[in-house]
Amino acid sequence: MLYSVEEPVEVYHDKEYKSKRWHFPIHNLTISNVWSPFLVQAAIFEDSDGVSTAAVQLHLDKLDETWTSLMPTLDYAIISTGKWYLKAAVYHENAKPVGCHICPEKSRLEELGFDHAYNASLRNVMDFLADETNRKGTVFFRTATPDHFQNGEWHNGGTCKQTEPVSDEEAEMKNVHKILRGLEIGQFERAVREKTGEEGGGGNVKLLDFTGMLLTRPDGHPGAYRQFRPFDKDKNAKVQNDCLHWCLPGPIDYLNDVILETIANG
Repeated sequence: MLYSVEEPVEVYHDKEYKSKRWHFPIHNLTISNVWSPFLVQAAIFEDSDGVSTAAVQLHLDKLDETWTSLMPTLDYAIISTGKWYLKAAVYHENAKPVGCHICPEKSRLEELGFDHAYNASLRNVMDFLADETNRKGTVFFRTATPDHFQNGEWHNGGTCKQTEPVSDEEAEMKNVHKILRGLEIGQFERAVREKTGEEGGGGNVKLLDFTGMLLTRPDGHPGAYRQFRPFDKDKNAKVQNDCLHWCLPGPIDYLNDVILETIANG
């Protein structure tokens, strides 16, 4: 969308082109897309289709410097995570394995569940964000966004064929989304309360609770169009559906409106 106003210059990308940075010289604006799916240090073993060859090695007490190192330079940051914590993982604290989720075969580690790891990681993330010495500008933490897979999940034939939004009454939140959102809001409110002694907003650290809003938009996903023109060679081809990410234009435009309003009017 910004490209329609001014052509940017790409000034950085990492080896895998997952983290990128663009500069808009006329407007003196720099936009960064930072890839840090767990927000804590992680060793990930999977391909571009999400197929893993080994459990993630996750260090719950060590934040990923990929994003923390940038915080003193950013005027605005939007941070999110969530669904990656559902993956099979071995959890480390104090440089020692302490448990796992969907534990590897023959593992002697305790099954702790993804919620344990997410809560522990979020505590460290929120404590870091609440400390004003760690950052320059305003930080938005966005709650996890819901998927709308039906008749399966992303890896076993799940689809999302809805073409219209649904009402709040029709929308039903999956239990996993309730857990993710609950942990996010709980750790955000705790960190703000401990830092400021007050309930509610956290000054320049703000919560973007979009889970409920996006729950009503099952029509907003790429669906079968996860890849470009997937039915050109075979109109009956069976393709992997994407019912987690969002199309543009689409529901993301609503999110942009809320963020802009918050920046402009507090």
